[in-house]
Amino acid sequence: MYGYSGKILVADLSKRETSTIPIDERITSKFLGGSGYASRLLYDVIDPKADPLGPDNVLLFMTGPLTGTLAPSTGRHVVCGKSPITGLWGESHSGGHFGARIRASGFDGILIKGVSKSPVSLHVNNDEVEILPADDLWGLPTKETQETLKMNKGRMQVACIGPAGENLVKFASIVNEERVAARCGLGAVMGSKKLKAITVDGTANATLTSPDEFNELARSSSKILGEALYMLRDQGTAMYVDIGMMFNDVPIKYFQDIEFDGADFINGKSLSELLTGRYACYACPIGCGRKVSVAEYDLENIAGPEYQTIASFGSNLLISDLKKIVLMNRLCNQYGMDTISCGSTIAFATHLCDIGKADYGFKWDNPDNVIDTIHAIAKREGIGNILADGSLALGKKHNCEESVLHVRGLEIPNHDPRAFSGMATVYTMASRGATHLEGDMYSVDMGADMRELGIVSGDRTENEGKGMTAARAQDFRAFFDSVIMCHFAIVPPKTIISLLNLATGGFLKVEDILTIGSRAVTMKRLFNLRCGLSPRDEKLPSALLTPQPDGVTDDFVPDLEMQLQDYYDHRKWDRESGRPSEEAIRSLGIEI
Repeated sequence: MYGYSGKILVADLSKRETSTIPIDERITSKFLGGSGYASRLLYDVIDPKADPLGPDNVLLFMTGPLTGTLAPSTGRHVVCGKSPITGLWGESHSGGHFGARIRASGFDGILIKGVSKSPVSLHVNNDEVEILPADDLWGLPTKETQETLKMNKGRMQVACIGPAGENLVKFASIVNEERVAARCGLGAVMGSKKLKAITVDGTANATLTSPDEFNELARSSSKILGEALYMLRDQGTAMYVDIGMMFNDVPIKYFQDIEFDGADFINGKSLSELLTGRYACYACPIGCGRKVSVAEYDLENIAGPEYQTIASFGSNLLISDLKKIVLMNRLCNQYGMDTISCGSTIAFATHLCDIGKADYGFKWDNPDNVIDTIHAIAKREGIGNILADGSLALGKKHNCEESVLHVRGLEIPNHDPRAFSGMATVYTMASRGATHLEGDMYSVDMGADMRELGIVSGDRTENEGKGMTAARAQDFRAFFDSVIMCHFAIVPPKTIISLLNLATGGFLKVEDILTIGSRAVTMKRLFNLRCGLSPRDEKLPSALLTPQPDGVTDDFVPDLEMQLQDYYDHRKWDRESGRPSEEAIRSLGIEI
């Protein structure tokens, strides 16, 4: 089966047994791989009533048909399951080299079932698969866990949880090297199964239909991509701090303000002063990852914070001490926690104290308290035990649910829909709750559009047509997440299709891109509806629909109702039930 290893490893932790299931060509023909394939497979595997932290939930680590090849920026993997923070579809992507090593081990994915009675680790090397005791690893941070497992093991890659996952922090992450599958709390699912780590290695090579032609195109497109994105390579994602500030797109004081004097101290230029190196994921010509050192905290050549982390712990908390933000990022990576949800939850707690609704002693611009709180959350100690369940749970505790910045329990990431109106639809309709990764309308309306796919940039403060454009952008990104390809990879659609066809022997066309993406979006929608999703849940927090005086957008707020009607009409979904119409399901060739 060209482009695929042809099988998924199944590890049943309750029985301590492993087996395999074949890759289903009926699914690959319509969903490719990645989260698209996962959405179709898990629709049948997961009981919609399953407790996300119970034995009936599963975790699927999945690759795509280009993973492990020379195609640019295709070394990623995705983890999918039912999210403990939303109770709905959970999906989290990570870069690094773990995905490529899954393919090298001879598998397209790894499906984790059941619950172990004691800590275990799963070891995969070609056809040799073992479930081994991991009591000695339980309690270790992610760095020590990986170092212990990698000792004298060559190219082996590790994905593991830290103490936050073990303690079932609702926004716990899964870490490989210092790349992180962060959102949706799937690290807590891994912890609930007592699975500390997965190691992968092997000697299998990707089987391609036309290897010479494929590799020639992969190399040439990688060269072009690397040259085109030199600014991202040179400055990393922290470069967006300056850009976002110009557009009022950076969260300040829990999205309550538009001015932050400390922005110049946490931007890409300031981060470069701590820079000691760069990091590239497998087959990536960009290398946007930062390596930094901070001698005061004995941090040497560690992962530097990305934009989302800088915004979460920086501007959103009015903190301008970049070195302490680096430490916060490091702590979250070591404990295994999503920096977006962690920073947002601490910011909400600070906001509650600021308006007199809580008395935790939190204040703005108090980095030492934030550092202490990160420790407390991961260990579920004191106030940390409350914050470990996320900001929505905190809001309910203080009868301030309407003040929480979330969608369906998942904290809002660090882009403001008042700055780019299409993000209102993206956040509201994203399958996993508030995420910027299911449709980057801020990029689209800054000119990074795909006109051949009908994704056309427009006025960022208009509402008309934004719902339809956001739906197409969502389909485009769902296609990327099925390939799997990094969203930073601005590769022409025609090139991606050519790479897929040369790899798999298929006959895809550019016009199939949005159809493949729409199938994945629709399957995740059907999954969520089975789990209890209602159109009543499709709303934005009122704070993000409140004008900001003196902003560069002249008090603009998105018209969410107009956008959602546009979105529903485009998809042919029923507004009352939220369900895709039979016509829409049939036109996509989905069989359920």
